[in-house]
Amino acid sequence: MAVVRILGIDPGTLVAGFGCLEAEFGAPRRAAGSVPLALRVGNVVRLGGGSASDVRVLELGVLRLGGRDVAVPQRLLSLAQQFRSLLERLRPTEIALEEAFSGKSVQAALRIGEARGVVLAESARAGLQVHQFAPARVKRSVTGNGAASKQSVAAMVGQLLPDGRAAFAGVPPDATDAIAVALARIEQRRSPLQQIAAAPAALPPGLRGTKKSYSSPSA
Repeated sequence: MAVVRILGIDPGTLVAGFGCLEAEFGAPRRAAGSVPLALRVGNVVRLGGGSASDVRVLELGVLRLGGRDVAVPQRLLSLAQQFRSLLERLRPTEIALEEAFSGKSVQAALRIGEARGVVLAESARAGLQVHQFAPARVKRSVTGNGAASKQSVAAMVGQLLPDGRAAFAGVPPDATDAIAVALARIEQRRSPLQQIAAAPAALPPGLRGTKKSYSSPSA
């Protein structure tokens, strides 16, 4: 049993949401010599290797970077400094980061891209692996609907985690979005394909040696 600490980030240049989850992961359990279900069908199968009770919320909140009257370079510097402090305090095992979305405007996507660059650079400086997810993938992982609203995501985060909705009352949506990104990474880690990629010895003898073929996409 391994305990992994995942820091989810919802990037922005005014406010950046963060949420840190700690989860337990065990080896996939199935009958000896059996072929994993995910390799017997053509569709992706969501098969959990744990439950919400295995997940603990360590901390969540937002990093406030300054208003629109503050120059973008200064806001990005603030993000770098606050994110670095966050890494030092929470000591995550890995980072889950939401990708840029150009649905609103190209300008907004560019700004988010700048914030993502800061997070990617600081994560690399700390030697942490970053797993990136499209917004639709995050929403689908949490709510089952890739076009869900922020309110729906926040409501489902409260249902999925053992702390319940009351614990997330009044929490900024950027923070619950970040928790949702971390939950998407947990779902990915618990998928049979990801477990096989990490531990090919668990495969039946005839299917070993094909680790790369079964690695899960990040988005």
